[in-house]
Amino acid sequence: MRQAITVAILALASGTSLASAQTLTYGSGVPERSGANRFGVLPMMERITDATEGRVTFTPILGGQLVSIPGALRGIADGVVDSGFFLTQFHPAELPAASLMSEVTGLGTDPFATIGALNEAFFVTCDACRSDLRATGLVPLLLQSATPLTMQCTRPVATLTDLQGLRVSTIGQPEARWGASLGMVPVNTSIADILTGLQLGQTDCTLVGTSWIRSYGLEDTVKSVIEMPQGIIAGAVPLAFNAGAWDRIDAADRAAMVDLMPRMLWDYVADAYVEPDEAVRAELSDAIAFVPGDEALASAWQTFQADEQAALVTLAQQRGVENPEELVAAIVEVFRVWHEDLLPEFDGDPEAFERIARERIFSLYDF
Repeated sequence: MRQAITVAILALASGTSLASAQTLTYGSGVPERSGANRFGVLPMMERITDATEGRVTFTPILGGQLVSIPGALRGIADGVVDSGFFLTQFHPAELPAASLMSEVTGLGTDPFATIGALNEAFFVTCDACRSDLRATGLVPLLLQSATPLTMQCTRPVATLTDLQGLRVSTIGQPEARWGASLGMVPVNTSIADILTGLQLGQTDCTLVGTSWIRSYGLEDTVKSVIEMPQGIIAGAVPLAFNAGAWDRIDAADRAAMVDLMPRMLWDYVADAYVEPDEAVRAELSDAIAFVPGDEALASAWQTFQADEQAALVTLAQQRGVENPEELVAAIVEVFRVWHEDLLPEFDGDPEAFERIARERIFSLYDF
C-alpha cells in the first residue's frame, strides 16, 4: 500500500497520469525481419511513446504469432489485439470503399508523392472509406505505401519482348492487370509463397519492391531486375487501433499521435523502403543484373496508367460503392496533384512535405 501511494505521489508530481497509461498489444502477420517492421513500424511506436511521455507503449507480436495477415482486421476489431497491421485488399466485402486504397497501385510512381496522395485520398477525399473503418470498429492512424515495384526474374530479362509469355507472381489485381497487359501470365501468389514459386519454377518473375529481395529471401533466386517504376503498392494500414483501445487513450495523447503523422509519412517511406531499396541494390549489384527496361516497356506503362481509372471504376461498381465514377475521379485527381503540382514543392525536402501533409491531411483528421 505504501509503495502504491508513493508511486501515485511521484506520478502526480511529475505530471504523469497513472489512469491514462496504456500498454497496447500490436499484432502483425508481417515477418519480424521485414524492413517495414524494423525501420517503419517499430520506430513509429517508439516515437509515439516519446510523444506521449511514456503513457502509450506497445507490445509487438509479429510474424503471424497472434494474427495472420488475412485475419488481422478481425483480430484488431474483435480485440484479440489492441492494435495492428492489416491490408485493405483482403476485405472488399467488409470494406467496399476502403479496399479501393489497395487498388491504386497503377497511379503512383514517386514514393513520397504516393504516400501523400494515398493518405489524402483516404482521410479527406473518401468519406465512404472512413465510414467503412468506423463500421468495422477500427481507427487507422496512417496508410502505407512503398517504393516502386520492379520486375524481378529468375532469368536474364531487359526488354518488353523478354517478358512476354513468362509467368509472374502477383499479389494484387493491379499488378496482375499490368502483367497481363505485357503478355505475361499472372499467377496470384501470397507474399509468403513468392520464393517457393520462383524456386520450383512455378513462376518466372515477381513484381515487388527492390528491398523485398532481401526481406523475403529472394537474393539467391532472382537473377535480373528491371528497375523501371511499375506502380507502387498501397493500401496497407501499418497502425490501426481497436476503437475501444483508442478511446481509452487520453484525448491529448491521441492528438499527440496524430500530430506525429505528417512527418511520419515521409520517414516511414524513406526509412522502411527508399533506403533499404538503395542498400539492397548496392549489396547485390554484383550478383543480380539491374537494368532500366526499354522504350517499349515505358510506352506500355503509359498506356496502362491511362486505363487504370476505368479499371478502378469497374471495381468500385462491383463492390457496390456509391457514385463510383465521381469517387474514382476524385482519387485520381489527388494522385495527379501530388505527383504533378506538389512534388516540385517538396522533392527532397521532408520539412516541406510535412507542412503540406499537415495542412492537406492531418489538420482534417476526424477519427
